[in-house]
Amino acid sequence: MLQTLKIKNVALIKDLEINFNKGFNVLLGETGAGKSIIFDALNFALGAKADKTLLRSGENVMKVEALFSDLNPLAVSALQELGVIDEGNEIVLSRSLDSDGKSVIRINGSPATALILKNVGSVLVDSYSQHEALELLKSKNHLIMLDRLGSDTIKNIKDSLTTEYEKYQEIVKKIKSLGGNEFERERTKDLLSYQIKEIEEAELYIGEAEEVKERIDLLSSSEKIFEAVNECENLLENSSMSAIGSVHESVNLLAPLSKIEAIDSARERLNNVRYELQDISQTLKDIRDNTAFDEGELDRLDRRKDLIKLLCKKYGGSEENVLKFLEEARVRLDELNQSEELLVKLENEKTKQEKIINQICERLSDMRKAIAKDVEEKIVNELRELGMKSTSFVVKFGRMPDFTDNGFDEVEFTFSANKGQEVKALAKTASGGEMSRVMLAFKTIFARAGLAETLIFDEVDAGISGEIGYVVGEKVSTLAKSAQVLCVTHLPQVASQGDAFYFVSKTSDATNTYTSVKDLKDNDIIYELARMLGGDSVTEVAIAHIKEMRKRAGKA
Repeated sequence: MLQTLKIKNVALIKDLEINFNKGFNVLLGETGAGKSIIFDALNFALGAKADKTLLRSGENVMKVEALFSDLNPLAVSALQELGVIDEGNEIVLSRSLDSDGKSVIRINGSPATALILKNVGSVLVDSYSQHEALELLKSKNHLIMLDRLGSDTIKNIKDSLTTEYEKYQEIVKKIKSLGGNEFERERTKDLLSYQIKEIEEAELYIGEAEEVKERIDLLSSSEKIFEAVNECENLLENSSMSAIGSVHESVNLLAPLSKIEAIDSARERLNNVRYELQDISQTLKDIRDNTAFDEGELDRLDRRKDLIKLLCKKYGGSEENVLKFLEEARVRLDELNQSEELLVKLENEKTKQEKIINQICERLSDMRKAIAKDVEEKIVNELRELGMKSTSFVVKFGRMPDFTDNGFDEVEFTFSANKGQEVKALAKTASGGEMSRVMLAFKTIFARAGLAETLIFDEVDAGISGEIGYVVGEKVSTLAKSAQVLCVTHLPQVASQGDAFYFVSKTSDATNTYTSVKDLKDNDIIYELARMLGGDSVTEVAIAHIKEMRKRAGKA
């Protein structure tokens, strides 16, 4: 149950702490006082989408903390499965949001994600609001609700289905990797053969692009290169004062004096310089001999550059990646050529796995249909108790063309409020008051299944009045015997059956407005309920009527 709710800087709430009780907790107060804000704050702590518009004006951070205690065994087991508690039957959820949109979430003091918080919240609290009613109208949610009522039985079958479906997906993946069906495989083989041929015929090698670029640069500047290199080579070797000749002559002049160590060292160094100059001269000759402008070669190199660029663009961006693609394509083509036998084996495995999955889907569908029959009966009984005597409620099943990891069932809740009328989709037939009672009937069934610690009813009495309102109150009061209920209602017939009462009001000073909550006792409870019944003028008749209602509910 929700034991304590602490709220800071949420809308009209500055700093508030509410201690709730077991049983039927009723929130009273004028429209706009902040009752729904309390539920908005709780939903925020339970993982609802963070909304910065809830941040109190002038504040930088809002924070909500919710303490749940006396958890039932089902809840404890579910929370242990989520990995948020190890032992004990208590959990604290804390969440803050600042003006920049940054949210901090903690569960029992440890950091947590929004998804984990939402999953934990769904274990602890089940709520009824106009939004929840809209969700019930959507057929996509009907199968989810049905499966929740199936509890562990449905879960075990679905776990088995998930395991087998994953195996099936792996087989399908392998088949696709081998080219899929025969047509797809042949098309893939043709493409790979073309790609392999294109790269092989190019005879590309690593570093070729740079070599081609350098050669193009050389040929494009051939005239300037020839002149500069030729002149340099002449200076080194061919002129009357050539560098090589001068160095050689110097070596010869020093040779007779080689007995002198210093001169011999200088002669040796000059000799080394002569050899180096001769090598440089030969390099320049080679460059000169290869720089004769050749328009045909330049055109060939340009086309080669374009081909290399195209191959790199198509197959990986670099010569290394192109050649890597070539090797992988060869391996892939070889696999496809050798795949016939493997594909036959995989197709047989796929057929076998489809049979296994269909059998599980049949079991799952049969179980869902059995649960659906039980739900139909229970919903009709609940609605009859809520004054809808001629109601029909049918869970309609359809079948999807292909199975998924959730089976092959399509489910829709259909409804008729009048005898002899065809059942139709809830969204097309249920009025506001009827929808409130259908929703309450579902919540009653879920509560009996022990699927929630705390039930929230925000205006469960929409479209309801009179004696039916009292019956709704009885239903909520009955729910409160097995789960904690937090309820906002405008009907004294509902409120009069509460166990604990909280009066929500707002006050203003010169600069701000504040929401506060008062825990009502004894005569204050009677007075506020009488105000609900008779408006601002509280009469003795109204008080007597409320006392009678409380007595009838066994709350006097």
